[in-house]
Amino acid sequence: MDTKEYHLEPLPSFRGRKGPLLVIIMDGVGIGKKDAGDAFYQAHPTNLNTWMSETKEKGLYTELRAHGIAVGLPTDGDMGNSEVGHNALGAGQVFSQGARLVNDSLETGEFFETENWDKIVGETARTNQTIHLIGLLSDGNVHSHIEQLFKILDGIVKTGVKKIRIHPLLDGRDVPPDSGLLFINQLEEKLKSLETDGKIDAKIGSGGGRMYVTMDRYESNWDIVKRGWNAHVRGFVDSIDITKDYPGYFTSATKAIETARKVYPEKQDQYNPPFVIVNDENNPIGKMNNGDAVINFNFRGDRAIEISKAFIFEDFAYFDRIYTPDVKYSGLLEYDGDAHIPTIFLVPPPKITNISAKYFTAMKIPSFAIAETHKFGHVTYFWNGNNTGYINSGYELYEEIKSEPNEMIESHPEMRADEVTERLLQIIQSKKYKYIRVNYANGDMVGHTGNIKSCIRAVKKLDECLKKVVDATLSADGIVVITADHGNVEEKLDKKGNVKTSHTLNPVPFFILDSNYKGEYQVDTSKIEEPGISNVIATVMNLMGYQAPGFYEKSLINFN
Repeated sequence: MDTKEYHLEPLPSFRGRKGPLLVIIMDGVGIGKKDAGDAFYQAHPTNLNTWMSETKEKGLYTELRAHGIAVGLPTDGDMGNSEVGHNALGAGQVFSQGARLVNDSLETGEFFETENWDKIVGETARTNQTIHLIGLLSDGNVHSHIEQLFKILDGIVKTGVKKIRIHPLLDGRDVPPDSGLLFINQLEEKLKSLETDGKIDAKIGSGGGRMYVTMDRYESNWDIVKRGWNAHVRGFVDSIDITKDYPGYFTSATKAIETARKVYPEKQDQYNPPFVIVNDENNPIGKMNNGDAVINFNFRGDRAIEISKAFIFEDFAYFDRIYTPDVKYSGLLEYDGDAHIPTIFLVPPPKITNISAKYFTAMKIPSFAIAETHKFGHVTYFWNGNNTGYINSGYELYEEIKSEPNEMIESHPEMRADEVTERLLQIIQSKKYKYIRVNYANGDMVGHTGNIKSCIRAVKKLDECLKKVVDATLSADGIVVITADHGNVEEKLDKKGNVKTSHTLNPVPFFILDSNYKGEYQVDTSKIEEPGISNVIATVMNLMGYQAPGFYEKSLINFN
């Protein structure tokens, strides 16, 4: 890496503090309405409320946009998410993100004109094989969008494929928790419209809930991927998921979901057990065969990488696949740019350049990043512009605190916050690192359960842990920046009073804690048209005593 290219000029009148600069990302903590559905407000977090009140008085507080155009998504009606949020936070710039890239490619028609489209879809049409599509079925626009799927289906039919099988995963996380049948009905109507001339055979083959089938991330639980492999590829449901009331094999997806809701009324869509659709002879109609093609229609990478590995790795040790048909596999995007997973993808990923880590390491600033498993990839991979591993291991250390299993989140909303905090305190006290960042996962992960009581407990634990690390940093003559990547925990009821499990469109807090503050600077967003989380890293650079690159989104502070 050319360090001259990533040089930071010092500020003429402010050289930072003696101690470290700590950036705290309260994942999924936005600014709510202080009502019954606002778990942050209901938790009465003493320390956070005090800090926000004090920093408002000092002019060291503001609120930032963390959704829509501010983080590179197509419209301001699009919720932010941890992936694009950390891209914006770490890059200090706004790049067109997955959803927008795919939309643009579909809109221009370029999507259907690439070599990879012909390799996956054209070849399938020419050999009269089946094309399978796997992905999250909703309009949440965080991992996928149903309208993108419909446009892809139109392109597949136009290209000449006659047999199509869809393997939808129920959302209930980025959309209402019981909305799965709504999207299944939309998909069924679409497939019927494709079959009108009698020449197209387009049907649902298998499915399940995203948090129980297929969409694991960060290798948290490979059994989730195994269930997906069994259902989508083998047309098989394991006996552990079959009971006398839930047989696992059904004649329609609607029947499968309705049955699951009767048998497991406590389960939300996201935890729906796997199902396989069978014909009159009880044979699976979506089993994959040699020569078939598969498209993963998710555009977000973190929950698509593991199932992609199962399709493309010859040496695969995570579980026994048992049946491995020779199929062509493509992602909507390249889900891991460094490892090149998958090798075939239909839309090039965003090129995120000049990330902040390259500047900090070029300036030889010792840096540390930590989070528990659920958000470790966000505070490293996504923060670093979708780059795996270290930017420069000589000046960086990343540490992951292993998360508990997903199913423990609602009953133990404290998660691994204490363990993250304990290690973070050791790092602060070591005085080895000048720039530290941490992601606390509780607000987002617990927020997705929709359980307001669990969310309140999560906020209380967050407040308790932050007090410890803030005190330690300020005692070391450092500065603390606290913000978030998007909203979630602050809005757990919708307008009708129903449980809400998705992210929000709310702004997020941003404030600075500095025990040595003597009025040298203040937060001033008057010259920033739409202050967003992409403005944070330029601010951090200023607080460390450096000028930010001129093409970065502007700093949130001005010096007096």
